[in-house]
Amino acid sequence: MTAVGVAALDANLLVPIVACDFLLTAFDHGLFEPVVSPAVLDEVERTLLEDFPHIDPDGLRRRVGHLRLALADHVVDTIGVDVPEEINPKDRHVVGAALAAEAALLVTEDAALRREVGAARIGVEPVGGDAFAARLWAASPAGVDETIRSLIAKRRRRPVSEAQTAAQLAAHFPAMSAAWLVRTKG
Repeated sequence: MTAVGVAALDANLLVPIVACDFLLTAFDHGLFEPVVSPAVLDEVERTLLEDFPHIDPDGLRRRVGHLRLALADHVVDTIGVDVPEEINPKDRHVVGAALAAEAALLVTEDAALRREVGAARIGVEPVGGDAFAARLWAASPAGVDETIRSLIAKRRRRPVSEAQTAAQLAAHFPAMSAAWLVRTKG
């Protein structure tokens, strides 16, 4: 059993490498079960290629290939899923994945989408990335600690300190990072 159950992830959480790495590592440690639509993975690839033209496109495609492989068993078909009309057309696939997988949470940095999902009353709780990471922490501090230590251990450029890792994570998950730092100092 996972710490927080099934969570549908939006592309905006998977584009930043630090946030994506944390989430996939937390998944590897059993803290939650992710679900995504096929369109989320396509959006990640498109965004990376458009927003980072200075980075080798083959490297970006390899990164997305690894993401597709890691999430292969967690891609949910959204065809035929009845998504409420109040959800904007560009994000209907994210909500469709949440509904199809019976996810408890929809995690997105898009505040407008969170408002739409909340107003639609569809039984899926919309949360931002930091709120989600804080839930992971609240449900399993030891699991998050293990996740962060795994992130540190797999870094290629060492030494990477706990403080440096926490600072990188704080850009995306400030509340969880602060709680983790307090625990590691205590």
